[in-house]
Amino acid sequence: MFRTHNGGRILSLFTPQHLFEEFGSSADVLAHAPFLERARIERERGREHPARLALGAYVVARLIDRLLSGIEGVEAREGFSWQVAAVRRHLNELPSEAPEAAHLRGIAEAVPGDPAPTPALRLCLTAYAYFLEHEARLDEALDVLGLASRAYGGTVPAAEFAALALFAGRLNRLLARWAAANTCYERAESAAQAGGDTVTMLRSRLGRCGVLRGQGNLPLAMAHTRAVVDEAGKFGLREVQAMAYADLGSVCANQGLGLEAVQANYQAFLLSEDMLQRMRVLGDLGVCLLGTGAFEAARLAFEIVVDSNTSFLVRTNAVLELMDLESSVENRVAFERRRSQAQEASDRMTPSMSADFHYKAGVGMARFGRLQRAKEFLATGLRLAEEHRLNAWYFKIEKELQALEAREAAAALEPEPAQPATYCESPVVEEVAVGLREYALLKD
Repeated sequence: MFRTHNGGRILSLFTPQHLFEEFGSSADVLAHAPFLERARIERERGREHPARLALGAYVVARLIDRLLSGIEGVEAREGFSWQVAAVRRHLNELPSEAPEAAHLRGIAEAVPGDPAPTPALRLCLTAYAYFLEHEARLDEALDVLGLASRAYGGTVPAAEFAALALFAGRLNRLLARWAAANTCYERAESAAQAGGDTVTMLRSRLGRCGVLRGQGNLPLAMAHTRAVVDEAGKFGLREVQAMAYADLGSVCANQGLGLEAVQANYQAFLLSEDMLQRMRVLGDLGVCLLGTGAFEAARLAFEIVVDSNTSFLVRTNAVLELMDLESSVENRVAFERRRSQAQEASDRMTPSMSADFHYKAGVGMARFGRLQRAKEFLATGLRLAEEHRLNAWYFKIEKELQALEAREAAAALEPEPAQPATYCESPVVEEVAVGLREYALLKD
């Protein structure tokens, strides 16, 4: 384990403070604000049960925060015991069928009578953080992950620190917090090196490749991702190689290398053993197929993902792609149905997903000749991209807006549906299409 000296003291590098900023005290009423924000939004929509769940999450987070801040003295212990009992009573009144309520009750039950964090409490908190990520509540997931890391005490074992760092890096990357994401990935790799964990080392490097891709540095992202593909292959790490191929497919797609993107994503699909990862890759493969003009194969890929029991993020991305596909083939009814479906989930979208939604909605509106609505969607997407420093999205949306304004100035008001690419019937694409049809039949 790496250690450093500070004023004669030896401090472990694997501490919660090396992943998360200094935590406020439990007296800070702004602590765990994402849960309060969710409660406010749900109440404004008149949804009482979801609002109560959000408040339940808030009081549980405050309870754990107080536990981790230290409880000393008889009066403090008595006060904490009263708080535990009050929180448990509140949670028992939540809808029993809600999965989130089960997570919250599990955390509260794991709070020990002797007020000190336990392994059971850490596991419950980590499981809840994964649940929140699955539901695309990324700020909340990061909040709970911070509590889980603090439950270790002063030092986190290297292997577990690496897992926490990867998780935190992914959440920050999805939230477009690039510097924080890079820091987490670097510290995950350091912990993995200390424990001789090659898998986590390579996954950490892929995480940094993802940051480069998100920031628009595609050539460097491609070079580093290819290196991970090769290294994972040498070690026979099938799942890591699948992840690397999937990332390589994304970089190729962003650089306009359509067939290379199809090949990379199909390799990732074949190598993936984890179902969540497989559905994520299948969504990316559908995007690449759509780019080649293989509309039926792309639609099949997206529909398999939408109908699967995978995460909110993966399913919603597939809905966005179906929205784009239907506007490409001039199916306005299907386009509007998918747009409405995506709009309902807009408050849970990540920054990059929200930019994608506004881009695809704008492009779709333009294809159907609704140029003013198209400009409104694209302008909103441009503001989002600028706010979150999504450079690749900013330039892409800006270019589309400029083309739209030029088209409007020229009074070219007829819809311009996308044309299939000339290589849509290439052997590579045909092989993938056949494979997807066979996969769909096996699932049925």
